[in-house]
Amino acid sequence: MTFRRLLAAVCLYGASALLPTFAQDRTLTGVVQALETRLPLPYVNIGIRGKNTGTVADENGAFSLRVPAARTGDTLTFSAVGYEEQAWPLAQLEDRHLQPLLLTQKTTTLAEVVVRAKAAKVRRIGTTTHNPFLWGNVVSKDTHDIGEFATLLSLGNKASQLVQAHIFLRRPTVDTVTFRLNFYRVSHGLPGERAVEQSILLRTAIQNGWLTIDLTKYALTLQNDFYLGFEFLPEKQGAIPAFSYGAQFGGAVVVRTSSLGIWKRESGASLAAYVTVWQ
Repeated sequence: MTFRRLLAAVCLYGASALLPTFAQDRTLTGVVQALETRLPLPYVNIGIRGKNTGTVADENGAFSLRVPAARTGDTLTFSAVGYEEQAWPLAQLEDRHLQPLLLTQKTTTLAEVVVRAKAAKVRRIGTTTHNPFLWGNVVSKDTHDIGEFATLLSLGNKASQLVQAHIFLRRPTVDTVTFRLNFYRVSHGLPGERAVEQSILLRTAIQNGWLTIDLTKYALTLQNDFYLGFEFLPEKQGAIPAFSYGAQFGGAVVVRTSSLGIWKRESGASLAAYVTVWQ
């Protein structure tokens, strides 16, 4: 996923090569469930860290992953919001047959209540404009993998309650999409661990223009700088992208094209995305 200049236009393009085909490639299937309830866990991120080989479980917790022969000795990681991350050697998973893979719910503490001496101010933080000649497409390797764009947002070390998230979408070719919003701590200039352990899934109709996502019901309060990620969960892979992300000159955006894959930083443009907060 790199910048491409076409005359006066710049594209953040998410195309990625298909995985190579080996005679010994294997397809791993399974179901992910919550240990406490034995209920399916939807949209779990599944992948070999740092190798850009991954997938996402469907709404019923089921997944299918083609593993190249060169990766069969690696470890597969399962990551879900609100649950402890779990990793299993691929060889061990092949021996589990039809047994479900169980994730343990995280123990989280309640957010600290912020008491303000004066009325909170509404602020917009991020990139609030877009350039019509600048956009980004996300194309996943396969039907059930993800594409994710993220933008760095600075709260100025002020306790902030997140009210809304906004993202500019261009040229939609479908009526409805599913997003997951992710909030990451900053680690070495890139998204690191999750800063918010709440699953924020949104299935919404889209059109050309700003998409506004209400965050008030999640009671999110952050203070440090963070990355806001927009994770597109495709229902099927088409030759034409479902939509394009808007962007603006200046700054940087980070992208990845596989679950638990490598984040790449692209300088020169920023994602047309921002949050509305109370400070």
